[in-house]
Amino acid sequence: MISPGSPIAVVAPSGAYDPDRFEKGLSIARIYGLNLQPAANLLSPRRYLASPDDQRLAQLQQTLREPHWGAIWIARGGYGITRILDRLDLDNLPPTPVIGFSDATPLLHALHTHRGGPIIHGPVVHSLPATDRPSQDHLFALLAGREVDPIGGKVLVKGTAEGPLLGGNLCMLAATCGTPHQIDAKGAILVLEETGEPAYRVDRMMQQLISSGALQGVAAVVLGEFTDCRVPDGADYTITDVLMDHLAPLGVPVVAGLPVGHGEANRAFPIGATAKLSRGKLSWAPLTRS
Repeated sequence: MISPGSPIAVVAPSGAYDPDRFEKGLSIARIYGLNLQPAANLLSPRRYLASPDDQRLAQLQQTLREPHWGAIWIARGGYGITRILDRLDLDNLPPTPVIGFSDATPLLHALHTHRGGPIIHGPVVHSLPATDRPSQDHLFALLAGREVDPIGGKVLVKGTAEGPLLGGNLCMLAATCGTPHQIDAKGAILVLEETGEPAYRVDRMMQQLISSGALQGVAAVVLGEFTDCRVPDGADYTITDVLMDHLAPLGVPVVAGLPVGHGEANRAFPIGATAKLSRGKLSWAPLTRS
């Protein structure tokens, strides 16, 4: 999917990052043979943001418009994309592959809706040093257009499904409910993951997705890791119980425990690609660049 040696732009439309960890991420990608080129003035921190809103917007907009990039890679998640997404011009953009997750979730879906093209929910550059080797190998095989093994988990509700792959960070999907960027999961296999949220907040975010109609007509739900999403000490329920309060009434297949999210295991998957869920395994065809 990404031609060997083609330049890959690195942009920082979200949170500030640790420069040493970022450099380690760049080194890992370069060891795999990728030609990463960070944008100029990538880090000019303002509060918890990588740079002021106007700077991050201009950097992202310019990079998305330039057709010569082999791909665009998000530097870090954190927070910040929703501050600039309303002002981002998504019309007439080249279908350059974009890679990211976490705070980038609304951007990935906005690009899928407006221009299509390969869009990869996978580790950001800043998270590569904390990503395990199998997930790194999986990501770079996916970016090269090679076939990757299906990813699987525990079947909670039996069934098979086929449809476009959507989803990502639960908090970010909930945050876009009621905005022009609200996800429409009708007919889709929806992936959900989260980190650092207590049970009652996970409950609230799931209710927001349900009440907004975002999950109406969803074909299946796949749960990744809910890292450090804790229930109170001594509780007689789990975070999966909280999720299933909302998912079981949908009457669709549900699989949990896929290696997707904020843990060491973070298998990449293509947003918008036609996928199949069967016997707890999620699979899709190798990616090509249109």
